[in-house]
Amino acid sequence: MPNLLLAFIMLWLAGCQSAPVKPMNSIDDTRQLDAEEGRLWHSADELDQQLERADYLHEDEELRVYIMSVMRKLYPEYGDAIRVRVVSSPSLNAFALPNGSIYINTGMLVRLDNEAQLATVLAHEGVHFTHKHSWQQRRNVKNSTAFSTGFGMLTGIPALGDLMALSSMLGFSRDMEREADAEGFQRLAAAGYNVTQAPVTFEHLLAEVEALDIDEPYFFSTHPALEDRIESFNELVQQHGTTNGYRGEQTYRLQVADLQLELLQDYLELGQYQSVLLILERPDAFVRYPQSAWYYLGEAYRLRGEEEDTERSATAYATAIRLVPEFAPSWRAMGLYYMKQDDAEQAESHFDRYLELMPDASDRAYIELYRTKLKTRDRRQ
Repeated sequence: MPNLLLAFIMLWLAGCQSAPVKPMNSIDDTRQLDAEEGRLWHSADELDQQLERADYLHEDEELRVYIMSVMRKLYPEYGDAIRVRVVSSPSLNAFALPNGSIYINTGMLVRLDNEAQLATVLAHEGVHFTHKHSWQQRRNVKNSTAFSTGFGMLTGIPALGDLMALSSMLGFSRDMEREADAEGFQRLAAAGYNVTQAPVTFEHLLAEVEALDIDEPYFFSTHPALEDRIESFNELVQQHGTTNGYRGEQTYRLQVADLQLELLQDYLELGQYQSVLLILERPDAFVRYPQSAWYYLGEAYRLRGEEEDTERSATAYATAIRLVPEFAPSWRAMGLYYMKQDDAEQAESHFDRYLELMPDASDRAYIELYRTKLKTRDRRQ
């Protein structure tokens, strides 16, 4: 992967020309590239193949087809020339390569509330491709300093990080970003989406970035600051005048429901309980997320371990059991809670129900050991 990245970056940085870059207007224009554009396109194709072979893509055909249907609404004249791929990563990111490949992380997808917000991200990235912003930016590099600095970013980080850093290193100028915002907004409106969701998309994400006290991720660091983008989108909404349009809340929620739970589990396994709390303590969290997410909220409280978090976690587990009684992990968690509270009867009953729901549970031996200890304790008492 590093050698391919090096070749791609060297090609991207090589030479400068003065002729203006003409934006593409349809799929036909993708077949009319000059020699250097063709080489850059081919290198991006090879990066696509590397990413596929490295098994970084999220394998969910139904979700992929759905996201592609949104892209086709936005860019109907391009057909399959623009392809969207989902990367299995909890980080907030989306980026476009010069061959029409657009990548969006699972972490980005679960932060969005509806299809209109997804369309906001896709429309913006699509403009980077159709207006050949990668090609334009390549020609604007004045010296090799950018290369040496950029390549230093790429070395020593995982291959997936290389690709994401690549989109940042080859980041676009503010004028290009403003063009992508404005043109993307027009695509959003023309496709019939509710344009008021454009600024809302970034308001949610700004709140998360600030709450977690993290640097703005690649998708935002290469783009104008989030505050600036929110302001510019609000201005575009006012100019547009119409606040109607399709949001697609229910459709979107159905598509990302399983993904939401997977990402919550990923955050917990990474010890990032703050992200889980930020997501699930929102007032509308359990309108957006499946009711089994109460279990993950309980786990986040347990991991945080602040005063009263033990009772908070128990309340969350109990809520999950009440609302989704077939969701086995909640029974296990509640059994462990009762065991720590020395309530052997409740602990046993919850462990029993857990094993009924998951007879092949990977931790069955441990749970049965707990049950044996509880029974022994009862006999002694």
